[in-house]
Formats: sequence, structure tokens, C-alpha cells
Amino acid sequence: MQVYGDAVRCERACDVGERLEAMLREADALPHGLQRHQQLVAALIEAGELAQALEDGAQAQPPPLPATAARSAMVLVHALARSCARSWRSAFADGGAVPFEALAACRTRLPPIDLVLRCPEGYAFYALYPEGHFEAARALSRDRPWRVIGVRSIGTSLAAMVSVGLGAGPPDTVRPQGHPFERRMAGGPSLAGVHAMDCAVVDEGPGLSGSSMAAVAHWLLAAGACPQRLHFFPSHAAGPGPAASPETRRVWSVARVHLHSFESLVLHSATPGHRLENWFAPLLGALREPLHALGGGAWRAWHRLDGQEGPPVHAAQERRKYLARTDSGLWLLKFVGLGRRGECRFARARELARAGFVPEVAGYRHGFMAERWRGDLAPLQSEACARWPMLPQRMGEYLGFRARHFAAPDASGATLHRLFDAARANTGEALGPAWAEAWSRWQPALEPLERLVRRVETDNRMHAWEWLAGDGLLLKTDAVDHHAGHDLVGCQDIAWDVVGAAVEFGLSAPQAHHVAQVCARVSGQPVHARLLWLLHPCYLAFQLGYYRMALAAGPGAEEIPRLTRAAERYASALREVLASDADTWDGAGAAGGRDAA
Repeated sequence: MQVYGDAVRCERACDVGERLEAMLREADALPHGLQRHQQLVAALIEAGELAQALEDGAQAQPPPLPATAARSAMVLVHALARSCARSWRSAFADGGAVPFEALAACRTRLPPIDLVLRCPEGYAFYALYPEGHFEAARALSRDRPWRVIGVRSIGTSLAAMVSVGLGAGPPDTVRPQGHPFERRMAGGPSLAGVHAMDCAVVDEGPGLSGSSMAAVAHWLLAAGACPQRLHFFPSHAAGPGPAASPETRRVWSVARVHLHSFESLVLHSATPGHRLENWFAPLLGALREPLHALGGGAWRAWHRLDGQEGPPVHAAQERRKYLARTDSGLWLLKFVGLGRRGECRFARARELARAGFVPEVAGYRHGFMAERWRGDLAPLQSEACARWPMLPQRMGEYLGFRARHFAAPDASGATLHRLFDAARANTGEALGPAWAEAWSRWQPALEPLERLVRRVETDNRMHAWEWLAGDGLLLKTDAVDHHAGHDLVGCQDIAWDVVGAAVEFGLSAPQAHHVAQVCARVSGQPVHARLLWLLHPCYLAFQLGYYRMALAAGPGAEEIPRLTRAAERYASALREVLASDADTWDGAGAAGGRDAA
């Protein structure tokens, strides 16, 4: 199933250097404390992305970039890691030196070209804190020689934190190649003398196969590394997933695994300044009872579901979130991303809250956002329009606001060709090749429709349970980061969300047409009927792939029926659309090839 995607962006190297300069100036001006620390970590992440892009460019064939540029960037990352580690160990009392000299040396070597920078997913989505890798490393001996190797992309900054914890110098980084489940090393830095060293392989994961870290381990062992001195620094203790080969499982069984969990690092830390509730205490007041974990679908137990079964949950894809009962009431503490991405998501949430579309937000602290918990409101059901006739109007206003205020760059989401290819592939895998052939009638329209796309930071989660209602009030939740999620969709034309609303609520054609009309009026931009016609089956095929992958990930027994029903629902709707001979969005409010609004 084609569901996931790598978030990449192109940016001038000098612009990244200039932004890093501004970030370090801001950190230097802050007093010692959590705000300064989170700014240093933000700079570490940014510098790690820069080092990744330069190293990828230096390793390309033919190499367009000198290796000195990548090396100077890794020296900067290592210097920032030292500052972050010093700040962390002191519980933010010692803010660490800001490495302006290392930045200046790096900037003088930056080439005047565009770089391809990759989003480090663990920092953006999965509450992976680089301080955890530092804590895992500093528990080991610093009295013997270490060779530290990070797996790009996120391994640039994670490996720097491990190196600091081990008392080693700047690490090397590598990028294994090949199929995601069968990664292999194809060259890399010299491994001279590796037989006399302890070797640390650093990454997030392991994922379904664990093959990236295993590939580096095989490469080290082939060069003479001692199996008893092989160390893995992953982000979780579960080991490789179900797609791991026997060869990968063997090397994982040989290596010594070191990690420091999020729970030990933040939730239950012996250091009060490291604990999540204390980050927010100045904003929200003291906790009246321990935090309640709401991840993995546990949030369903805290909502009024009016006797209905809770919605399906893909537990591995849920953000970390906790319910905090404080002196100022109930608050949802949700992970929205470390560094610049998290700060941008909080700013977006604050703008939506001021407009009255989402619950009140109180603040952002080192990856987490505090949002007012609205236990007085209940999640909607898919047939909600019967009880809430104002829902199409409200959805149109909300989507129009997003389209008007949250414009996105042209390259920030999947092209229509990419959506089409993924949808056809998912259809073939789930429904069979005959159904995949039915996509041929949409293919000639891709090129002309691409010219109509106006990308915005779409919601991408228009499901019924993401709306809360009560006492005449309708609020949208989970509205700040799915346009930048770990999937292939990304930012789309607002028509994607109009289709999502129609599908998730089973809107009639007049209701869906009303959503599109209101959205167009508020945004000042048309919602094109032909674009809706194409995105409708694409949306269904994406959701079908998402829920089938959730089933393949090995959910708990109680979750399987929910996920199965969701997948079957999208499959049935997709068959209906593919079997139709309509040449416009005939299922939800557009006719005759004209604009829906």
C-alpha cells in the first residue's frame, strides 16, 4: 500500500545558514531556562538537516559538493549537541555556550546552490527527543575509543548527541541504499582501525524491517569490527518489525542495544525540571493528579460517545498526548513537533483558535502544545448532519479560512500524478487489477487539472470524530499538522478537504455543494468541480490504503473489527466511484463540469 511519503524541501544553502544565525542570536539573547534550551535544540535539528543535505550532495555521483562543506556542518552539529547536552544536564540552569565560531566556519564553506533537505520524522511526529540518545550514551564508558556512525537523515543530529555522551568527536553519517526492507551499504567513510574500537550505530526506529541499522552493522563487521563491541542506539526497544529478514534479526541479536525512553526522559524523570507537567506549570498551574496518557486510542474513554462505538485508531500513527487536570482546568498536552516545525504548528493553532474554529490553546513548550480539553462537547458521528444542519455551513467557513490564510508552496504536497499513481496502486492491491484499470479514464485529465491546483495547508483529517459539538457549538480538533504528516498527501488544493468532508459525513449532493460554495466565498478562490471529480477516488484509495496498513501493523484484537469496517467502507465507496461513468463529481454537489463554487 502506498501511504507514507518523505517530506523534502529545496532551499538555498546560504538561506539555511542565515536562518541558523538568527536562531543562535535568539538563543543567545534568552536567559537560561527551558525556552533557551528548546531554541538550542531547534538549531541542532536545523543544523542536522543542513549536514544531511550537504553529505548527501557530497556522496552523489558525480559529487557536486566538496566534502569539506559537509564536514564543517557536522562540526557545527556536534558543537550544538554539546550546548544542548550541557543545558539538559543542568536542568536548563546552564544554557550552554552558543557556537558562533563553528557556525561562521560552516557558513564560509556553504556552496551557492539549492540543497535537498529531509524532514527528520522522529522530531516532527513521534516525540523522539535527541536528549534521550545523549542519556543512553552517557551511561556507557568514555574510557575507550568509539566510532559513532549516524544513519541519515535524523542520524546526523542523533549521532552528534551520542558522540557527546560518549566523549567522542564529530560522528560520521551514512545512507544505506536499496529497497526499504533490504537496505545495503554502498561505500562510505574509511573504517581503518575499526577492529580496535567500540562501534555505535545511531538512528530512529527500527521500523518494519530494521534493515538500515543492520546494513551499517554488516558493513562494520565486514571491515573487522568486533561483534561484542557493536552497539545500536535506536528510539524504541521493540526491535525490528515483521518485515525483518533472518539476517537482520541475527545482527540485531548480536548488537548491544542502548536507549532511554520518553517515559524515563520526560514523564517520570528524577529531575523535576525535565518533567512535562513542570514545563507547563507556569502557564496552567500545578497538576491536581498525575497525567493521563491518551495515545493509542485511550482518548476515546474520555469523550462522550452517546452509546456509539469509538472510532478506529491506527495506534502507531497517533501523536503522544496527555490529559492534565490543573488549577486552571483540564488541558490536552499534545506533541506537535520539536523545533521550528512545532513552533509553526502552535502558531497555526493559535490563529485557528482566535477565529473560533478550534479549542483554546495556552502555549507551546519543547514539542508539546497545551489545548483546552472540551469534555463538555461530544465527537460527531458520520450521520451528524441530521442533528446539526449548520454543519455544512460551518465546514465551509472553516475550510475557506484555511484556504485564505494558510497558503503553501507549490512543491509542498504530492502532485496529482503522484496521488493518481498511489491511488491506482492501492486499488490494484486491495481490489484487484480489473479495478485498477478503471482509473484510466482519469489519467488524461491530470495535466490540465494540475494547473488548477492552489496548494494550502489542508486539514487532511475531516473525519466525523475530529469535530466536537454541543450547546450550538462546533469545534474542529486535530487541525494543525496533518498537512505535514508522515504520509504522501501533504498540502493540497482545498478541494481535497471538501471531498474529505463529503465522504466522512456522507453528505448529500446539495450539502456538499453548499460546503464548496461557502468555502469559495470565504477564501475568494473557486473550488473546481473537475478537481473534486479526480480527488474523490484518490481520497478513498488513500484512506483504504491507510486502514489496510493499520491492519497489517498488528493492532490489538479489540481494534481489528473497527479497522476492518473502516477499510471495507472505503473499499465499497471506491468501487462505486470506479464503476460510475460520471465525468464530474456527481456524488457530492458538482455537476456539468462547472466550478462547484
